[in-house]
Amino acid sequence: SLFGLVNKQIRTAKKEENAENKAMMSAIPALQRIIEQAEASIARRGEPPSPGVNAIFGAGDEALKRQYVVRKNGQIMLLTARALSAASLSEVKNEADREKKQDELSAAAVEKMRALIKQVEFEVPGLNVGLTGEPVLEYDEAHQSEHDSIVASIASLIICSLIFIYAYNGTGRPLKAVACLIIGLGYTMGFTTLVIGHLNILTITFAPILIGLAIDFGIHFISRYEEETREGGNPAQAVEKAMVYTGQGIVTGALTTAGAFLAMALTNFKGIQEMGTISGGGLILCLIPMMTLLPVLLMRGKQNVIDHALVAQEEQKRMKVENLWLGRPGLITGITLVLCALAATQLVRMRFDYDLLKLQSKGLPAVEYEKKLISSAADSVLFAGVIADSPAQAKEMAKSIQGLSSVGPPGEAAELTQILTEDQTAKIEWVKKIRAQAGQFHFAPADRQPVDTHELNPTLYSTLGYLGNIIDNRKAAGDTNLAMQMSAMRDAVSSLRVKMNSGDPTIPEKLSQFQQALFDDLRDTFEALQNQDTSGGLKPEDLPPTLRHRFVGVTGKYLLAVYPKKDIWQHDNQGEFVKQLRESIGEEHVTGMPVQLYEYATLLKESYVQAAWYSLIAIVIMVFFHFRSVMCVLLAMLPVAIGSLWMVGIMGLAGVSFNLANIMTLPLVIGIGVTNGIHILNRFAEEQNPGILAKSTGKAVLVSGLTALSGFGCLMLGKHQGIISLGFVMSVGIATCMIAGLTFLPVVLTMLAKRGWTIKIKEK
Repeated sequence: SLFGLVNKQIRTAKKEENAENKAMMSAIPALQRIIEQAEASIARRGEPPSPGVNAIFGAGDEALKRQYVVRKNGQIMLLTARALSAASLSEVKNEADREKKQDELSAAAVEKMRALIKQVEFEVPGLNVGLTGEPVLEYDEAHQSEHDSIVASIASLIICSLIFIYAYNGTGRPLKAVACLIIGLGYTMGFTTLVIGHLNILTITFAPILIGLAIDFGIHFISRYEEETREGGNPAQAVEKAMVYTGQGIVTGALTTAGAFLAMALTNFKGIQEMGTISGGGLILCLIPMMTLLPVLLMRGKQNVIDHALVAQEEQKRMKVENLWLGRPGLITGITLVLCALAATQLVRMRFDYDLLKLQSKGLPAVEYEKKLISSAADSVLFAGVIADSPAQAKEMAKSIQGLSSVGPPGEAAELTQILTEDQTAKIEWVKKIRAQAGQFHFAPADRQPVDTHELNPTLYSTLGYLGNIIDNRKAAGDTNLAMQMSAMRDAVSSLRVKMNSGDPTIPEKLSQFQQALFDDLRDTFEALQNQDTSGGLKPEDLPPTLRHRFVGVTGKYLLAVYPKKDIWQHDNQGEFVKQLRESIGEEHVTGMPVQLYEYATLLKESYVQAAWYSLIAIVIMVFFHFRSVMCVLLAMLPVAIGSLWMVGIMGLAGVSFNLANIMTLPLVIGIGVTNGIHILNRFAEEQNPGILAKSTGKAVLVSGLTALSGFGCLMLGKHQGIISLGFVMSVGIATCMIAGLTFLPVVLTMLAKRGWTIKIKEK
């Protein structure tokens, strides 16, 4: 009936410029939208959605901008959704329980949204729907980190075990040490449950880290144990000597590395505190079975058969290799200084990269959609939240920040406060007139019968003929704009007829559902117009829910979404943006993701630098307490200083910057690197001989360095770019500190020994 009426209007229209013809021509876009939406409803697998009054009134673009954030010239529409309201958690008083409940609800919301997205994509062919946002990214990256951590833990345990077995030509003793390590990891998990109660994206990596570090305790103990048994000692004597001499170094080294972790607990950043507590406490807990159960296991059972001749050959080979640098102290010193100088040239290239986008997991759907949004428009996807107590205050704040150099043009929230505070007298009069005219419309009950396509098809065919005549007429008159408009309408009608004639038996029912939804929307709209309240101006509760929920809080506060003008992912731009906002309207009114990013990144970096200093101080105190010598402290720190410089040089050559993930290496490299110096100095104090590579100590330092390197290196097997970066930098740092400890430190001890310098062993 609708298009039968259209055909009649065209057929009976007079060939002249009059109001009736203009009104009819202005209805063409609405008719075209109805035809296009009707065709889209045929293609849907499910029930067609409500067309909305946009199809009639042509307010589509503006309406979409009100309900969605439209980007990339309308190709992307962003719908914001929340997992729950604050009221849903009002009964949960404990902060930790609230966070846990919030995470559970967010996770459930993410899974539900993804199920709905699959359903919608099935029902609407060609529609691409993505899910991203802070809760989604946190949920996905937490799952990705958990998967990466499990893979890294298994790989680390296998690789460290194989290195251990290969280095010691047997499986018995290495596997006993691995068993003690697993027990220590079990202790750590229980400790974490009791003290922290949860893991985050950073602390979930504790397992591969502890595997790479704690296995060192067993390596050093077994190395000394085997050395003593080869020299004729029985198992009890070998265990006693290993405990008395090497055990001191193991305990001191464990405490220094644990101290490096525990120093993180003194910082102000909660995530770093938890990482330090779990890893530092875990190292101490892993030390317990290594120093209690492992000695018992070594004394019991059938001992490995050791080929003494083969061992002697291996020791001779290592001694020859070590003599290459011990016999040439001047050359090695020169090479070391040259390498240090070359590494120092890369210091100017080192930068601290605050960009969190570079730390995310590649390939995650939430990350990929986030990148699409970021690249979809020139303006930012992040905004600062300015909190006001009233629309009037929000309006004044909007005026204050509009002239700031770092702030972009005012957005929808500023426009909303302008509408709520302006004089609405004139608009109310217009609403009264519209309400009066809308009151004249009365809608009959909608026809619920299926659409008769056999009747609709010839009606639309006639419409095509009438449109063709108008097009020819308008082209002859030189009215190309109207001709093009009519051509678009004709193409839409023709496309619908093709779909209708495809033979699909479900088409009449789908068109009927679309028709009913269209006219129900139209009726509901006119009823809403007829019931408009004209007693006063627009109030917040009158706003559509999509607007009210975004910009008006449950406590009556108002949100101004302030978008930055510059790239907000750059730390300097963040600082400028946040500083200007705070100076303009007061720090207490400014919040939002840019503020959180700026404060988070600044605090995280400062906390790790602070932890590095705490770690250094704690380690110096422990090393001094162990050796009672300032010189020994300097010598123990020498491999760390040289190895750290080489590490920075390699990072510069590889184009790797410090970031918010790998800056964790600052305290760790100090703790791990100084352990090598402690073991070497302990052996030198015992024998006053700088040659250690041919002895169990040197072999243990080498093997433990390789296992620690493997533990951190396995972190690079994952997808999270921050954890990969941490694994790379720590692997390089461990390797360089180990090389410096095995080469340059013995050379320095050789030169000092020639001058009569010794380390006295204190009686315990």
